[in-house]
Amino acid sequence: MDHDAESTIDLQRDLRRAIESCTGLELYYQPKIDGRTGDLTGAEALLRWHHPERGMVSPAVFIPIAERFGL
Repeated sequence: MDHDAESTIDLQRDLRRAIESCTGLELYYQPKIDGRTGDLTGAEALLRWHHPERGMVSPAVFIPIAERFGL
């Protein structure tokens, strides 16, 4: 349990630094297409985080941390 708490704190600190320095975060747009007509109906913005030591961090991991700590 201590390891999980420490890992969360480390990720929170690193995410805060990434946001402040604008490094490692990448924004992608994924088109939304109507399956019947093929028309473009919108887009989703997808955020990806390339951590300098951990590699790609899943949004399922860093989004809840960002929300929890108000980032």
